[in-house]
Amino acid sequence: MVTIMMRIQRRDEVGDFASYLGDIDDIFFTSSARRDFCSQEERQAFREMSLGRYIEKHRSSFFLALDADGRAVGYLAGCLENPITLGHFNDVAYFHDIVDLCRDYPAHLHVNVAERYRNRGLGTALVGRFVECAKLHSLKGIHLVTSSTARSIPFYRRSGFTELRTFPWNGTSVCMGRKL
Repeated sequence: MVTIMMRIQRRDEVGDFASYLGDIDDIFFTSSARRDFCSQEERQAFREMSLGRYIEKHRSSFFLALDADGRAVGYLAGCLENPITLGHFNDVAYFHDIVDLCRDYPAHLHVNVAERYRNRGLGTALVGRFVECAKLHSLKGIHLVTSSTARSIPFYRRSGFTELRTFPWNGTSVCMGRKL
């Protein structure tokens, strides 16, 4: 693994955050396993569920990785609260499948890195910043949900996450958790 120098900032520390949204969307859609959408509305709803609400409502736990030229090359969309207690997550059906796990692992995240920057320690650095933030808030655990066939599962294992449960959602999904 070749480590590269990046600057990681919280969303609320970035001056002109709106100027990075195009890069963030590019990273999001190229990293997503889902590629096909019936309409622009369906594509936008998918973005909102997995990314948009974090950008708008969880500014202090959304981290942006910037390269030497100041371009966004990765992000971590995180939430430091139990999603079951937040109304803006009511439409995310899989949270109801893991409601018991959310009690012990209330914080949750999605992390994506531009393909050309993968395997260089950037994802690990983003998760590390989120873990530090969660510890400062005295949280006892973090969870994430991904496809049971996702290429990111080995990365999450190396980052200290273990598989907690598989369940049917968009095929078969897995909830992974990390105690703090």
